[in-house]
Amino acid sequence: MTERLPPPDVSRFPDLTGAHIRALPEGTLFGRIHFTQGDHPSSWNAFRGFGPTSCRFDHHDGPRGEHPTRAILYAAPVVSDAYGKTVPPLDACLVEVFRDTGVVDVTRGGPYFALFRISRPIRLLDLADTNWVTVAGGNAAISSGSRSDARAWSKAIYEHYSADDLDGLFYGCSNMPRGRSVALYERARSALSRFPELDLPLAGPALFGDVEVACSELGLELI
Repeated sequence: MTERLPPPDVSRFPDLTGAHIRALPEGTLFGRIHFTQGDHPSSWNAFRGFGPTSCRFDHHDGPRGEHPTRAILYAAPVVSDAYGKTVPPLDACLVEVFRDTGVVDVTRGGPYFALFRISRPIRLLDLADTNWVTVAGGNAAISSGSRSDARAWSKAIYEHYSADDLDGLFYGCSNMPRGRSVALYERARSALSRFPELDLPLAGPALFGDVEVACSELGLELI
């Protein structure tokens, strides 16, 4: 039986300690795929104020629409796992963005892959490698189960820990268990570098070969 994430009960949320926080230092590298065409084009550093959408940790208030005080950005941090290895950020981003359909379309919507660093340390609630979820009454479905349930938790976390200077969430990739992702709240805007390390189209000659190799290794169809 698939485990179901219960509704958040903030009375069970523990006071935050260093044991619950994943602190990422200044200079940490992140990868992100963003779309430059279509109804809602975005840049590499754009936090999305529109929501909630179907994404897992949108913390926007209802109803669905543009929210001037809440915005979110999803990215893949380059961090070491328990064996000292890192997941290539392009691989993590391709899986997270395209695994639902299994098809990587490098032209529709004008997808770009960006690499950027943070210019200050950030503090993230660690949902993957600490016991916070267990103590708070949740389970692993927060990262792999119903996205609407996870959004309720993100909203409750954001509001309950409003005085704790949390920049966002650190969590396990549902489609790549050894990978890690972040959901950055608008509080993290000041942490992004002024310029990206890289921001190139997936279909362009500089990236297409890497995308082709990654899709082959990850079992994704490339068109």
